[in-house]
Amino acid sequence: MNGLVSGLAAHIQSLLELKHAMGFPYDTSERHLRGFDKLCARDYPDQAVLTRQMAMSWAAARTGEHVNGQMRRITPVRQLAKHMNDIGVEAYVIPTGIPGRQVRYRPHLFTHDQLRAFFDAADAIRPCLFGGPRHLVIPVLFRMMYCLGLRPGEARKLHRNDVDLTSGAVWIRESKGHKDRIVFMSSDLHQCCRSYDATISALHPERIAFFPNHTGAAYSHGTVNGWFRELTAAADPPIAAGPGPAARPYDLRHAHVVENINRWSRAGEDPLARLPYLGLHLGHTNPEDTWYYFHLAADFHPDLRRLANAGLETVLPEACHGLR
Repeated sequence: MNGLVSGLAAHIQSLLELKHAMGFPYDTSERHLRGFDKLCARDYPDQAVLTRQMAMSWAAARTGEHVNGQMRRITPVRQLAKHMNDIGVEAYVIPTGIPGRQVRYRPHLFTHDQLRAFFDAADAIRPCLFGGPRHLVIPVLFRMMYCLGLRPGEARKLHRNDVDLTSGAVWIRESKGHKDRIVFMSSDLHQCCRSYDATISALHPERIAFFPNHTGAAYSHGTVNGWFRELTAAADPPIAAGPGPAARPYDLRHAHVVENINRWSRAGEDPLARLPYLGLHLGHTNPEDTWYYFHLAADFHPDLRRLANAGLETVLPEACHGLR
């Protein structure tokens, strides 16, 4: 049954089919459910009922595991139990409150000098024997993340047909919240992508991924993270965490948003008037997610501190109301 081997295999498969039929990507959750299936097959080989012991064995924190990662691992198993209950099969549901409150990540806020050093390091990547087209991919991949405010997964999973090199439109499909959206490249990024595509197409003429690995498929999450660490170390000077958090690829998205908010403020424009449009650009379904960036931008622009400390409903009641 698609590699599922435990006594719960039929129920796991049923949930996966339901989620995919509803249009949910569910890739990470499916990976966790397959891990749970292996645990059940190993430790509870004769058990066809999801018991408290099985669920809590999976829910237990692992050495060095962050609470956010633990939550992502527990959630699909909780969903599995609820799905089984819904179809009349008794199953233990991991209680809410386990593992505790999710920790909101505090991003690394790049300075302009750090961003310049980061992209200089990306442009300095040279071909290597077993590196495939990484020297072509790396400079453009990270520029798209920063210039368009893309999530790392959105950038690396782009298909060739998602990037319109005539109009400069980039189609982001099935992103967080299962929403599609379109963003548009600036003229310099547009030209950069056109040059890149002409070169990479000679190596992978039949590729599906816009950023293909040696087989023509998309790179993995781990590979992109590894590249990012390589570039922050190679930057001159190296981009270290200092007293704040270590940088991660997602922080290029933060940098994009904060820079835009500050640019509007410096130009005398009202950033609040653009908040609904910024949310659409970023693929947010909740305006509170967009409002969060005003708190980050306030660290760089004093005029925003008053707005950041005000409630969203107080400052923008109509926009908030209309987007909910």
